[in-house]
Amino acid sequence: MSTASAPAPEQLPPHYRRNFAAGLIHGVFFQASAALSSIHTVFPSLVAALTPAASAVGLMATLQSIGQVIPQLYTAYIVDGMKRRKPLLLGIITFRFLSFGLLAWLVYEYGLTHPTLVLVALLTLFGAFSFLGGMGSVVYADIFARAIPARRRGRFSGSKQLIGYALAVLAGYFVKWVLGNPHRFPFPTNFAIILGASAVTLAVALTGFALIKEPPVPERRVLPERNAIWGTAVMLFKSSRSLQWLLVVQSMIMLTLAVAPFFVVHAKQDLGIPLGAVGIYLSLQMGGAAVSNILWAWLSDHHGNRSVIVGVALTAMLATLLAWLTPASLGWLYGGVFILLGSTISGTSVGFANIILEMADEPTRPVCVALRNTALLPIAFAPLLVGFLSTWLSYPLMFAIASGISLLAFILGVWKLPEPRHNPDAVCSL
Repeated sequence: MSTASAPAPEQLPPHYRRNFAAGLIHGVFFQASAALSSIHTVFPSLVAALTPAASAVGLMATLQSIGQVIPQLYTAYIVDGMKRRKPLLLGIITFRFLSFGLLAWLVYEYGLTHPTLVLVALLTLFGAFSFLGGMGSVVYADIFARAIPARRRGRFSGSKQLIGYALAVLAGYFVKWVLGNPHRFPFPTNFAIILGASAVTLAVALTGFALIKEPPVPERRVLPERNAIWGTAVMLFKSSRSLQWLLVVQSMIMLTLAVAPFFVVHAKQDLGIPLGAVGIYLSLQMGGAAVSNILWAWLSDHHGNRSVIVGVALTAMLATLLAWLTPASLGWLYGGVFILLGSTISGTSVGFANIILEMADEPTRPVCVALRNTALLPIAFAPLLVGFLSTWLSYPLMFAIASGISLLAFILGVWKLPEPRHNPDAVCSL
């Protein structure tokens, strides 16, 4: 009579628990900092206070998108030859921390007297740390893919974002308290306080990342010389049908999210919702993100990241539909837009970030991550285009178009996008 053997315990990387905890500290406070400087609520409100031009809001969102993708392939070449990659990301986070501190001071000192100067400085510094953030995302993905095994990444991402978004909800109430008390905190003091708080929480995130023990780097190089970057990228793109469909679906989600910075502008200009509601919307966005992360993490670990991406397309469609159809007489209903927006953004962070890590093997991973993001560069200009189109098209009409795009992303995600965990041909490797 044979006895079934017990399954072998899961082999965890060295320093797994320390890196999990340190990664949580970093991720949670980074999320809080991002909430206090949200591109969808706080920054559009600040830009609108500095200039009436809606294109400036679109330009900021475009700078973020472009900065996140342009440097990534070159960064993959740089880190491909580095034995330790953590110091590069430490330097990037430090620059962002200092940038927010500088912005807080500039807004406080010159927000009233020299708004154009502050706007130029804001766009310049925002573009700079978006560019460096694009570099950092390659390094971050590589370090945590080595530190956290595939079947625990959903748990890690979900825990990080659940706690981070919970803290971000409190950040939303802090923003409401500051912006909702114009007599106590008049402009520009109000936005200077918020940016200063963002810098402080980012300093805590920096401390958390400094505690991480970086796992060993693979010996094999994929990009032995700089001239090999584009040839290798093209080869990977042509050989992976799965990567091609992933790019199609993600580009549609990005096109849908291109209208997101204008949700709050539409609320203020067309629905007559007061400035103090920005904090409420921020809290609702973060609350939606936190609660939905329970679902996204469970789907990621138990069913794979394709199911997360399909869910993201669905919530994106519902968010834009609600923004399109909510009348001014039911302004309270508009808060649901931000709950769904938070769910979409958090699901994007889990699904798209993790699926590419499973498609790629260790030596090729930085190139695959960079290639995916670089290939999406043309879509990065979409928020700027939306800003210009708002001169001729109404916001509800653009929301309606975005909902149609997200519906198509949902259909393609269901029928065309494979799940790499269950499909050995869904790979991105040489």
